[in-house]
This record gives sequence, structure tokens and C-alpha cells, in this order.
Amino acid sequence: MVPDFLCLCDGGVITYVNGAGARMMGYEDARGLVGRLLADIIHPDYAPLLEDGVDVLVGDEYLPLMFTRADGSPVEAEVRAQFFGDGPAEGQDGADVPVLLHVRDITERMRSVNHVLESEQRYRSLVNLALDMICLISDGAITLINLAGQKLLEHAEPDALIGRPVRDMVHPDYHAVVDLGLDALAEETALVPLMFITANGEAVDVEMRVRALAQAGAYMIEARDIRARLRSAEAVREREARLQGILDTVAEGIITADERGIIQSFNRAAERIFGRPAKDVVGRNLSLLMPQPDAVRHDGYLEAYRGGGGGAMLGRSRELSGLRADGTTFPLELNISELRLGKARLFTGIIRDITERKRAEEAEQRYKRELEVQVEEQTRDIRRMSRQFQGILDSAGDGIIGVDLDAVITFANPAAAAVLGWGGPDLVGRPADEVFRYAEGPKAGRGVPVRAALRRGIFNERTELMLARADGSAVAAEYGSSPIDDEGERTGAVVVLRDITERKAAEERLRVAAAVFDTTIEGVLVCAPDGRITMANPAFSAILRPTGGAPLGDSVVEVLFAEDPALWAKLLDALRVGGHWEHEFWSHRLDGEAFAARLVASPVMAGDGTVGSVVLVVNDITQRKRDEERIRYQANYDMLTGLPNRTLFHDRLDQAVRGARRSGQPMALMFIDLDGFKAVNDTLGHEAGDQLLQGAAQRLSQCVRDNDTVARLGGDEFTVIMTTVSGAEGAALVAQRIINSLEVPFDLGGRVGRVSGSIGIAVMPEHGESAEDILRNADAAMYHAKDQGKANYQFYRPELAPS
Repeated sequence: MVPDFLCLCDGGVITYVNGAGARMMGYEDARGLVGRLLADIIHPDYAPLLEDGVDVLVGDEYLPLMFTRADGSPVEAEVRAQFFGDGPAEGQDGADVPVLLHVRDITERMRSVNHVLESEQRYRSLVNLALDMICLISDGAITLINLAGQKLLEHAEPDALIGRPVRDMVHPDYHAVVDLGLDALAEETALVPLMFITANGEAVDVEMRVRALAQAGAYMIEARDIRARLRSAEAVREREARLQGILDTVAEGIITADERGIIQSFNRAAERIFGRPAKDVVGRNLSLLMPQPDAVRHDGYLEAYRGGGGGAMLGRSRELSGLRADGTTFPLELNISELRLGKARLFTGIIRDITERKRAEEAEQRYKRELEVQVEEQTRDIRRMSRQFQGILDSAGDGIIGVDLDAVITFANPAAAAVLGWGGPDLVGRPADEVFRYAEGPKAGRGVPVRAALRRGIFNERTELMLARADGSAVAAEYGSSPIDDEGERTGAVVVLRDITERKAAEERLRVAAAVFDTTIEGVLVCAPDGRITMANPAFSAILRPTGGAPLGDSVVEVLFAEDPALWAKLLDALRVGGHWEHEFWSHRLDGEAFAARLVASPVMAGDGTVGSVVLVVNDITQRKRDEERIRYQANYDMLTGLPNRTLFHDRLDQAVRGARRSGQPMALMFIDLDGFKAVNDTLGHEAGDQLLQGAAQRLSQCVRDNDTVARLGGDEFTVIMTTVSGAEGAALVAQRIINSLEVPFDLGGRVGRVSGSIGIAVMPEHGESAEDILRNADAAMYHAKDQGKANYQFYRPELAPS
């Protein structure tokens, strides 16, 4: 017997397959393959090879090919094809001559690229036979490109691209895609649309697949020319959609817009950042994402750019404000680049949400207030100082400089020299106008008119100014000036200055933090340890719906935990131990409406290590809770009758069986089928059938106790679980009551519907020890009741068990 796959094809149809071939393809015998097209079992990646017929494979050498097994797994193989019989007559193309294929499974051999490369010459000849471009990459450089690739890129020399980076054959507009890395592209299972560039500088649209090889840093690129297909607008949209799929994997928001500012694509990160789904923004103007006044001015910016006056918007990062769907603004960092597709221009913006960075900076506002107090205190102290306190001045943290009536510096402490970038001794004797110089604006580089101010008696309590240091760099300074009087005679002035560069940055951060606190969609409040509310943002007030403003000064227990006052003490205990607490609970708004809340609490520790304040973040999750309840109900109850469905029935049956085992008391299960229901459904219609099922459910529920379970398993099948029953006699009484109830005609909207019930009964433990046994035996008894003429009940007997 031949161990390889032998296959005979006639006109592309398989007419014979040997046993080894059937097993190789995952079939029990040849019948699963005979009569099928050979193309059906060829892997899709290799299907284009057979577009001109099977006879293209005919030759003396084995060719690489990939098949697909019955279970969908690939089979790497090498194939040699020969015409069967005498072959085609002279002038005949061979399409009608049977072809015999000899197929060897080389899956294991092909698992390692090293095995493929054992014969370099053979590998190159096989690659050059491929109709599509094949290119090998090692450590970012091109090591091999086949004839199809050379032809596609119009390189006359075979080795023109060898050793060059991948970017050299990619159009510059798509360098950003390649810069994502070949690893990222190799993870794409679908073909990736891209644009190559030929040796003549022409763009070539291609579909590309990247495969990572076994060798580290080695990849194989397969590409085919799709320029003809991309001549239609539909193909362009397809390429953009594929690229969007890749862009959706990055963490930054990426938005593409055309020259008019109309949004063309909006990746998932952008959806998360702006709180808007892509379907709601694509096709709309970019101003939708901007607060005022930027939204109004945006179209003007684009018009200026198209007219050649807005090139500065490209290639640099800027910090702007964005507008979320809920109306809140947030800080973002934006970088814009331009992409050209033919004559059309697209703009791509890469967006980073820098809210957290800004929020962290806002904490420095407290430091600013402390510095302001210190400056005021130290300025008053300096006014009372005299020249004999030089030692004290030298140790001061703020810069202190004295000048005479001619504005010449008479003393300067080390702090002043450090702020202005001078050596301490170098300052004394210099004119103040030479040391104090403007650092920005139209006066940049010029001296501050200290002498003129001194002569005119102009002094500043506190002024902020950008000064130039000795090396030309700028420093944000806060300074105050006061006169120096000696026995009533003015002898000069003293200047106190401080480097406030960090403080200015902190002020800006704190302003943004206040805006975030006021505009965040989450409710935030701050409480003292005794529960008194000290701060509350508008979002929390919106959740509570107060009639008279935020509940400042009220007890958080009364406002939020009125349903369970003990939660506040539990929250404080958790914060003392773990420093964090999360909880979901039901509360009431101030107007009395119930709502579900998710609470996250964090402590603000006091200096002695105790909890000084408690920060609560509250989210209204009422809709989510209601949705969960609705889902739980739909999962466990029949939507037509309101009875427990099959899922809840099995759960109740398991509980009843466990309860019977614990108590030793019998329980019973009834399996009920409505006789004649199909006739009612067929003659009176489905609406009448539904009414009858609803009426039957009500009657069954009225025939049993409250602790028993009536369930609908589907169609006209019902069950009754009797958790405790006084043996077969008690079950029989209930069964007869159900039969009598069902025999009463049903009023179906003015028409009469008649059914009866066939009931099978299984009692535990006589008829089974498990839920499965009881259910199976009750079902068998029900079918026996039908066999006995319907409208009766039958208990399970061993002879009813299926053979």
C-alpha cells in the first residue's frame, strides 16, 4: 500500500482517493472526498494557484501546497502532478485530461523554517514560482524578495532591495503603520491593506500578510497588487476599515478627518476618551469634540490651513481642552499629521487624555497659599530690619537686595544671587537696572527701571514678573520693594524676591483640579469623621436632587445611609484597617425616590495617623441594578406564563431532593402534558393557544400549595414539585384535582378551548433517589398515562423504564 496521498482529478473534480489520502485529510474513507472539487480541500491562501485549472501543477518536480483537513486544520504538503494516461493531444491545453496527484504530508518538516532553508536554491525556486510577492525579513532588513516582488516594485536588479529596511519599500504615507512593528502586524489574522512604492516612486496598493518565523527577528511578508480592486470607492472604505482595526489596538485616541473637518474614523481609545461611540461622531464636524470658543473657531483654522497659513498646526504637540459627551471638558495633548490619498488630504490627530497628570499638579495649590502667607510675613519683618542684621539676611530663604538712592546694589543675600543666577559678591556695586532685566515681551533684555521708581517713590507690596537670569534664562519671580529710612531720612530701598516657577505651575494645576471636581460625572463629597458633610460637588447634588442646594453641614448618615445607619461605622472601621472601602447598596434621594449606589471611600489621614476626613465617590447604578434584576427574571421564569422555566425548575427539583434526603419525608414530581392543545393551537391560532397556556398555568398554581413549584418546561409540558407529600395517596389527590381543573372549558376571547391532562407521577424514594431518576421516571409515567387513554394519572412502575 502507498503511504502517501494519491488523488485522481478530472476537470478539477476528485474521482479517486486512496485510503492513506483519506486518513491524511481526516476522513474515515474516500467517500468523504470523491466527487468534490480539489479546490474545496486546498487552503484559501493557496486557492489562487488553481484558478486556471489543476493542470498548472503538472511537472516533474514537487511543489509546495497547503490543504485543509475535515476539521479545518492545515496540512503542509508537497505535490507532484502528472497527466494520467497518454496526456493531452498536441494543441490541447490539458484541461480535459485527468491529472494524478502524488501528495506528501510535510507538516512536521515545515514547522521549522530552518528545515525549509536547508536547500537555499530549492527554496528560492519555490518562492519564485509564487504568483504573489514573497519577502523575507531578518532583524528589520530584507534578506530575500522573489521575482513577483521584484516585478511588483519594478526593480530591474534582483538584489536591489536586499539588506535595506522594510520602510524603503513602503510608501511614506504608511510608514506609521510599519513603525507599529512587524510583531503587531503579524498578529493580524486578516490581510492588511498597505501602499508600497516602486523604484520609479509610484504608489502601489497591496494586501499584505506578515508571518513571524521561528528564528528570532525573522518574518515573511506576502503581498499582492490590489490596485485594480481599489479603483472603486468600496475598496477604499475596506482599506480604511482594516487600518481602523489596527489603530483600535493602540492606547492613544486616533481621529481622522478630511479637509472640511468631517470625522472619517474614530478608534476605540477615542471612544473611551470622549465618551462617544464612533457611530455617533463619524460624518460629523470635529467641533463636536471641542468646547467653546474653539468649536466656533475651528472651521476658520482649517480654512486658513487650506489657504497656506496654518502649517504650524502640524508636527508638534499641543495641550488643548476636549469636550466629552456628558458636556464635561478635560485637558488633552494633541499631535496632528497629514496623510494624502491621491488628491485628497486627511488629517490624523493622536490624542492623549492628560487629566490625571493635571489633577496631580493641582495639589500644589496648597503650597502656593502657604508661600503667599510666608511672603507677606517675611516682607513685614524685612521692613523692620536694619543693616546690622546682615547675618540674618544671609540666612533668609527669600532673596533680599538693598539699593541706595541711585539704585546701586549695596547688599544681596545668597538666596537673591541664586534666584538671579549671579555670584553673591558680583552683585554688590552693580546698578539694579543691570541686574533686574525683563525676560519676555517687547521689553525683553531691557532693565527694570528700579532707579526711576525709587526716585518717584514707587514701591510694590507684591509683584510677579518674568526676570532674566545672568545666563539669559528666564525665572518667574515674586518681589516686593520697601523704602529704607534712617532717622526719617530715606536712604534707599530693600527688594525681597522669590523664585515662584514651581508655584505658578502648581496654581495652574490646582485650577484644573477645581474644574474637574466641579464637572466630573461622579458624585464626590468630603466628610468629617463624625459624618458631617464638608464638601459636595454638583454631580452628588444631582444624584440626591436636593431642593435647597448641596447638603453641606448635614449628616452623611441621614443623607446617604438612612436605610442602614450602621454602614457609616462599618466604613470607618474598614478605612482604619485597609485604607479603602467599596460597597453597593440601596438608598433614597431627598425627594424619596429609591436609587442604587456604588460607593468608593478613601481616607485623608491627619498628622497623628488618624482619619482626618473621608472622601466618598458615589455613582448612581440604579439602571444597572434594574437591568440585572430583569435579566435574572428572564433567565429563570417563562415569559408567557410567569412560571419558573426549565432552568429554575431543575434548581428547585435539586433543592427538593436534597430536602427529602435530609428530612426522610417523601416528595413527589408530576409531569403534565396537555391533551388536545395542538388542536386548539392549529384551529384557533397561536394567540388563543397562548391564552390557554396562561389559563392552564393559573389553574395548576391554584391546585397546589404555596411551597410547591409549578413550572413550564416548554410547549404544553408542565411540572409540579411537591416538596412534602403523604405518600402516593396525597399525590393522587392533587393529580385528580388538576385533571378536574383542566377539564373545565377555557374562555379564549369568546371562543371555547378544551384540553385535558395526562399526568405521570414519581415519588421519592420509592421511584428514585436522585433528581435525574425522579424526572426520567415521572416522564415515563406520563407517556403511560397517554397510552391509557389520556385525562388520567399514572404512577411510575419499573416495567415503564425504557429498555
